[in-house]
Amino acid sequence: MYKKMIPIFLLIIILFTQSGCWEGRELNARAFVTAVAFDMPEDPEALPNQFLFSIQVPIPEKMAGGESGQSAGGKPFLVFGTTTDNVLSGILQLQCQLDRKIFFGHTRLILVNEKVARIFGLERVLDYFKRNFRIQRMARVAIVEGEAREVLNIQPPIGQTPSTYILNLISPQSGSSFNYISDLGKWLVLESDEGIDPVLPRICKGKETALTGGAAVLKNGRFLGWLNNFETRGLNILLNEFTESDYRVKCPFHPEEIICVGVNNLRSRYRLVKEGNNPVLKINVVGRFETREFSGSHGPMVQLTEGLERAVTEKVREEIEMAINKAQNLGADILGVGRYIQAYHPQLWAKLNWDQEFPYFPIKLEVKMEWALTVRRLGA
Repeated sequence: MYKKMIPIFLLIIILFTQSGCWEGRELNARAFVTAVAFDMPEDPEALPNQFLFSIQVPIPEKMAGGESGQSAGGKPFLVFGTTTDNVLSGILQLQCQLDRKIFFGHTRLILVNEKVARIFGLERVLDYFKRNFRIQRMARVAIVEGEAREVLNIQPPIGQTPSTYILNLISPQSGSSFNYISDLGKWLVLESDEGIDPVLPRICKGKETALTGGAAVLKNGRFLGWLNNFETRGLNILLNEFTESDYRVKCPFHPEEIICVGVNNLRSRYRLVKEGNNPVLKINVVGRFETREFSGSHGPMVQLTEGLERAVTEKVREEIEMAINKAQNLGADILGVGRYIQAYHPQLWAKLNWDQEFPYFPIKLEVKMEWALTVRRLGA
């Protein structure tokens, strides 16, 4: 008898201890914002100190895939915008256009126009998202070369929202070392950290699709300049965030022919040494590669080893040097040299005025690439 009553008592206890959703609201009473964008107003002089704030809201009835979703016609999302001087005021203005409560708990993409990032700074436009506990720290943040609102209005080639499409392009799953991978949480950490300046992914609008590759350099929360694809790949190597990439090099035996190699194992290490009385940062990069394609009739013969390793080494070195030179020319320590000195040489760090000294700080680079020889195709 008592054994039969135990499950009933347990069920009653569970029912009484369950709590409802805090500030619960029906799903059909919410407008779920998947992406936001910041642009300059059409007439900045007429609207000084203001920016254009846009949100993307999916239409649930049109989000279904297949023929049923396509038959409804039109884009499966809407983009609303308003001109404002702060995000919260913009949200209140946008709420007047919607019959559902705007909800940012599902926002996964934040796009900032390069002019907004330069004039207003990211701290101002992202302050609301930093303080709102509903905003996921995994939300991607990117700087847009051109109008960010136009990117939100792109209709992806496959049935999905632009936010999902772009999110996939600038996520690790893209598999491209031309992209710098970051998110809101990472930006907040780097922005508050001493001795390193943050970088964010670059996006621009193509003819029909979004284009990624390259990165935006920021200092004190403001946009400074761009890294091109190869500089970004070099930066990923220096920060040990390189995943995998293909390189094209000239054949050591036949310079008119191209050999494509795949690099999937790279590591960099910083080391501070003294040359005379001056500190010098030495960066050591080692890696392995495999051959993937030959444009000629010959294959990966053993005789190619020395020349091919030298060619790949010089190619990798060239891109890393490009990243170092761009960082020092812009005066932004995106390499994390200052963070390294602060962590391992705090007495030296206390003597440095890093903003002034970083552009001239001596950096020496050593690169060594080894051919893995995992695939062989003997030449004719």
